[in-house]
Amino acid sequence: SRGIKSAVFHEDLTLVERDRAAAWFAESDNGAQVLVCSEIGSEGRNFQFCHHLVLFDLPVNPDLLEQRIGRLDRIGQTETIKLHVPYFAGTAQERLFRWYHEGLNAFESISPTARTILEAQRSRLPDGFRNGGAPFEELVTEAKALRAELAAELEAGRDRLIELNSCR
Repeated sequence: SRGIKSAVFHEDLTLVERDRAAAWFAESDNGAQVLVCSEIGSEGRNFQFCHHLVLFDLPVNPDLLEQRIGRLDRIGQTETIKLHVPYFAGTAQERLFRWYHEGLNAFESISPTARTILEAQRSRLPDGFRNGGAPFEELVTEAKALRAELAAELEAGRDRLIELNSCR
């Protein structure tokens, strides 16, 4: 048995070491099968040849989540990206996953409203993620409603701009 060929990519590596790890992962024939990254892997590198992203931890900031997914969701991506988010049931990580998935729909599409929802709920998120229960369910329901409301406002704003520019 040969095992899985893996590379690491983190801030303690030199730029040359990071380049080598990324290049080895990009090799289609004999390259690394897995690249384990710290948060630095979500910036600057493009991995559009990769189709699976495992998120062992979720950031509370939706912009960082979008950035992580965006490393794979680039021009040249040929497949649907498959996201994997492992968590233990009943934990803050599961609740954060549900907030992103059910409240923000962040795993299905880019959300221009996510930052606004985060700001509206920021003061209640830590307790909601830690404690769960009714307060958490309210956060998810509120996030979902806020997302729909903000998306409708954005859509209406776009329509007004089109109307203004088409009536010359």
